Amino acid sequence: MKTSLKEETKDTTTGAEEVVDALSVTRASGLVPTQAEGLVGDFDQGDIAFPRLQVAQGVGPLSDTHNKGDIVLDGEVVIGGPKMDLLDVTVVRIAKMFEEDLPFGGEEVPRIVTTRNQVLELGGTTEWINNEKPSWKPVAEALVCIKGTDDTNVWPYSYKKDNFAFALWKIKGVAYRRAAVPIFTAATMYYRDGLRNGSFNLTTEKQVFSGNTVFCPKVTRGERHDKGFIAWLADFA
Repeated sequence: MKTSLKEETKDTTTGAEEVVDALSVTRASGLVPTQAEGLVGDFDQGDIAFPRLQVAQGVGPLSDTHNKGDIVLDGEVVIGGPKMDLLDVTVVRIAKMFEEDLPFGGEEVPRIVTTRNQVLELGGTTEWINNEKPSWKPVAEALVCIKGTDDTNVWPYSYKKDNFAFALWKIKGVAYRRAAVPIFTAATMYYRDGLRNGSFNLTTEKQVFSGNTVFCPKVTRGERHDKGFIAWLADFA
């Protein structure tokens, strides 16, 4: 049983959608190692490896092995979904960025920047102009702590009698308004003293957009944490 992320990191494969143009991109600064004892050098997010939190859809890498709406950890383990209990998720850090909106299935890799001004400098737009959709869209990437079961292979970190896992969650497309926006809103309201001070309940629900059925994350208010748990989180990030 591990009690700190410092004990072990797991190698994960980053998909093409996370590959970015280093000339025009700043990684999410809130998710990179800073001032860690024993680390020397110029580090970015590519030097960290966490499991990914994803929602399975009818297309994509998870579609062959999982049901629509499954919440999948590390590409393998189903930990949530519309027919399962709500997940207890704490947002440790979250960063908003802008991603270039490219045609689905193309070979070109979308660029990612951190500010709207950078989008404008690259000749892009973030709003509808003359009935033309934005060429860049907001995305978010969050480091989350998820409460789990007694299976320490999936939930390797412990606090008191509970087990947890940490994961990176990239929130984009229709999921942005249904997950990232509620989280940002909570940070200005009931968690304005810090997102680490409480959790969110996470599941998925079916939505229809332009005749297409997709499963979107549904985020609602959870419970506030005790001071001990907040201090425990501080040991990780």
